[in-house]
Amino acid sequence: MKKDKMKKENKKQVILIATGGTGGHIFPALSIISQQKFDGYLIITDKRGENYFTKFLDKKNINAQMYVQKVISPSQKLIINKFISLFYFGISFLKSIILIIKHQPDIAIGFGGYPSISPILAAKFFGIDTIIHEQNAVVGRANKLLSHISNLVALSFKDTKNIRSYKNFIYSGNPVRDEFYKIGKTKYELPKNKNKLNILIYGGSLGASFFSEYVTSIFCSMPEEIKKRIKIIQQVRKEDFQKVQDKYLQNKIECELNVFFENIFIKFSSAHLVITRAGGSTVAEIITSKKPAILVPYPNSLDNHQTENSQIIKGNGGWIFEENKNKINELNKLIGSILKNPKKLIEANQKLNKLSKKLDGFLNYKTPTVFLIDLLMERNLINKKGVT
Repeated sequence: MKKDKMKKENKKQVILIATGGTGGHIFPALSIISQQKFDGYLIITDKRGENYFTKFLDKKNINAQMYVQKVISPSQKLIINKFISLFYFGISFLKSIILIIKHQPDIAIGFGGYPSISPILAAKFFGIDTIIHEQNAVVGRANKLLSHISNLVALSFKDTKNIRSYKNFIYSGNPVRDEFYKIGKTKYELPKNKNKLNILIYGGSLGASFFSEYVTSIFCSMPEEIKKRIKIIQQVRKEDFQKVQDKYLQNKIECELNVFFENIFIKFSSAHLVITRAGGSTVAEIITSKKPAILVPYPNSLDNHQTENSQIIKGNGGWIFEENKNKINELNKLIGSILKNPKKLIEANQKLNKLSKKLDGFLNYKTPTVFLIDLLMERNLINKKGVT
């Protein structure tokens, strides 16, 4: 069945968004939706993504229909689990077909993760134009599969690995939420008088035990004069919360701890140094906000993609530490050298500013979100009527 057979005259412009449920996949999708350039949104995600979209849509007056589908990762060791994964994939594919018939989207965009596979395949079954967006410096397995059938593959990194040399790949950058652009436009300044140096530490949607144990201990081992002039703002796993809090209190270090920061933008805005993982969206947010950062790539990321993601800011306003419990002293020295000479943070901010301008130049000085929407228009993958 072809798309033109499904369309009706004067039909509103509807876009299908399919995405995995982790923040790295969700946030670029939210950036596209927040522009409200389309008449309606059909969102298909998994249980993990439901919370993100629900909170976002509750705050916005956006015509969107969200559907949560149960899927299980195909990367299972047991044969029985692989069959179970295949079963749920089939159910998801059939449900996606029903939703497409009901909502008749004009275009489908996938933001990666295995929950995006069946909706994009279903869209292609109906002849709907499909685009996929890759957030990491190594193409994920879901997007690699879908790249064979998609009209366009938009890349966040110019030197993305694990791609085929086909013409449908293009650099678009990674859409980030508008709040990070506002932070990046604010002048970066070190604290004055008796104000403290704010250090933001977070490890993604679930926190990181490495940060709770080792990074916390590093700050507690700093000289007293440094402890007095820093404030730690840290995301901590529930099971580590009391232990981390006790350490900071014992060492008289001012801290603000939470299991999850609802408004990460406020914390980002006040931070002078960020210590975090190196997911694709996180790296994009660091560059956009121009916040000096120490990135600690997650060592078990698929295809080591976090290490690849981090390379773009190495020497460009950021520092990289490969997680290794036997080399904690190196991280200790790095953090100590920065805190003893805060001017390094000013230099890092300046380098990030140059990097940000360079990347903007690749996109004709548009944001990745605007560039991606304009790109869709130019390639006639969507109607101009749906974008203003």
